Amino acid sequence: MIYNLMVLAYFLSAAAFTIGMFLVWRKKLKPGKIFHVMGTLLVAIGMLIGAGMMTYSWMMTGEPPFQTLYQSLVFFSVSTAAVYLVSSRKIPIMGWASAGFILLILAYAYLKQDGELTQRIPPALQSAWFVPHVVVYFLGYAALFVAFVASILALFFPDPKQLQEGNPLGVAMRDFNLFAYKGIAFGFAMISAGLLLGAAWAKFAWGDWWSWDPKENWALITWLIYAAYMHLRFLPGMSKRSLAWFSIIGFIAVMFTYLGVNYLPAAQDALHAYQQN
Repeated sequence: MIYNLMVLAYFLSAAAFTIGMFLVWRKKLKPGKIFHVMGTLLVAIGMLIGAGMMTYSWMMTGEPPFQTLYQSLVFFSVSTAAVYLVSSRKIPIMGWASAGFILLILAYAYLKQDGELTQRIPPALQSAWFVPHVVVYFLGYAALFVAFVASILALFFPDPKQLQEGNPLGVAMRDFNLFAYKGIAFGFAMISAGLLLGAAWAKFAWGDWWSWDPKENWALITWLIYAAYMHLRFLPGMSKRSLAWFSIIGFIAVMFTYLGVNYLPAAQDALHAYQQN
């Protein structure tokens, strides 16, 4: 029931942003802005419902609600909504993209729903490193999603320019490359912290800083892509379109690290396999 309410909030949010951008495009600015505000409020409601679900689970079980893939997907939706509200709530196209992406996350979560967990958290996860490691990673993933959307927009609008009032993006002027860079700077800091926290956790839990686990390897590949972006951005002659593609490829690597690796045969018994009921 609560899950359905969360999905409904994001669905209505996406619909509100769609209607708002259409109205603005039709030069009906005031009603368009009202729908933009409604969309943002509905994203906030969906986020609060998701956060409430996680808090209730934590209180009832006494365990951090990150053990299963379903739980992590709910947290990813909460993180994405939070980053959107903090960084780009005044940009309707970002609200529409965020609500749509969260709906995709929750649709996948529906396929991975788990019942009540009867197992206690595995000994290796009973660590002070567990929660901060997960939280900073998902905040980083959410910020990198925002940068991903901005990078797609940068392919169409590579240079800062004044857009005509009433454009469907809902913004007057935006340097999407700069916006993407700011998202990547924050996201890169978060995944760097997550990588370091994970290494420290592994040392205390398993005795080694790095085990060459499939998810660890892909986390490193993702980190290297964004590290390259952070360096190449300051390279003379590097085109903005190339940087945008780096960001897009980087987020594809993020999603493969998070979800795609789980389907690799080598990952079935890996250290980072999600707990099953």
